[in-house]
Amino acid sequence: MNPRTTNSTACFLIATLATTAPAADWTSGLADALTRDSELTLHWRSHYLNRVRLGPVENLAWAGGGWLGYRSGWIADRLRLGLTGYSSQRLYGPLDKDGTSLLATGQQPYNVLGEAFGALKLGDQTFTAGRFLVNQFEVNPQDTRMTPRTFEGAALTGTLGGTEYFAGYIDSMKHRNWDEFVQVATVAGAPATVTEPMLLLTARGTPTEALTWGAATYYLPDLLSSTYADVAWTTPLGPDTRGRLGAQFLRQTSVGDDRLTGSAFSTWTLGVKADLIQGPFTLSGILMETDRGAAYRTPFGSWRGYTSRIINNFNRAGERVWGLDAAIDFAPFGAPGLSMNTSLSVGDDAINATTGAALSRNSEYDVTFDYRFTDPDWPSWARPLWLRARAARLGQTLGDRTDVTTEYHLILNYTHTFK
Repeated sequence: MNPRTTNSTACFLIATLATTAPAADWTSGLADALTRDSELTLHWRSHYLNRVRLGPVENLAWAGGGWLGYRSGWIADRLRLGLTGYSSQRLYGPLDKDGTSLLATGQQPYNVLGEAFGALKLGDQTFTAGRFLVNQFEVNPQDTRMTPRTFEGAALTGTLGGTEYFAGYIDSMKHRNWDEFVQVATVAGAPATVTEPMLLLTARGTPTEALTWGAATYYLPDLLSSTYADVAWTTPLGPDTRGRLGAQFLRQTSVGDDRLTGSAFSTWTLGVKADLIQGPFTLSGILMETDRGAAYRTPFGSWRGYTSRIINNFNRAGERVWGLDAAIDFAPFGAPGLSMNTSLSVGDDAINATTGAALSRNSEYDVTFDYRFTDPDWPSWARPLWLRARAARLGQTLGDRTDVTTEYHLILNYTHTFK
């Protein structure tokens, strides 16, 4: 089905359902909902990225931009409209150092209407159609550059029996640094003639304060099926100490006519994570393994695995990974708003699933500093400001050779909402 046809049908459905409210309710509140009760959000972002690889090969850019979003109030407590325009403009970017994904290909600036939707609220359930953000486990914004991924289709969300759910039909999407929407099948890697949509279903819950869980599955007919599940349990260990144990399982297979690769494939990833939380300190240990049948694909957002890092995902076929994370919040030490987290990940035993050949032993070291201007001593206009500095080093060793990639990020975010 053509995505434009899909969205036209969905928007017509919203309009039809909206007529269930009395006409007087719509006319009396329409002007207020579109103006007085609406909100306009300006999110300014500046992002500098310098990546150096063996060669040397360098990717370098500095971009400025972000997004401007409009949300109407709820018309007759039923219908809301939303628009968001995204932009990334080149502040610095040599043409021979393209590849940071901060800008479009060729270090070109871009502008795109990333969100344009109508949302219809029926009790605790909301039906949304058009272009909108999706943040559901393996299908997510991957907002790590200048602008996020957004998606096009329709979704029903809400709460049933204490469980949050998302049921979606997604036919196209926009990458982080694209100015157009393309078929999700194309993004997955299918031939250009394939236009299969995605069916997405997720659920998450918190049965007790100590226990959380989440589950999701997406399905593209004749292409790909992917399933995700996680659970985490937290328990007190002392007056200011907690322990948390988490596990996640991901499984991915080709389906139907295997039109993604032309042949059947199947893989899974299993991970466990243990956290020790004491006051402002958190120390974590991670173990993960991916099946030898295939590398795990992540076409629709950031890798959801515990070992998602700044440069690498550690989800190759056969890969066994261990990781250590450490984080500290400096507020108790007189620096509210300042935090730091570091990580070390080592992945070994990975193979090329097609040939069985051994792949490199990968190790990555990351450090991130965040400073949010939340201290009341800052003036109110400065408190939305958020500064982030990141550094990463990835070493890939095969035989006697080690290739090294380094990345450095400097990011500024500033959000202001006009109501």
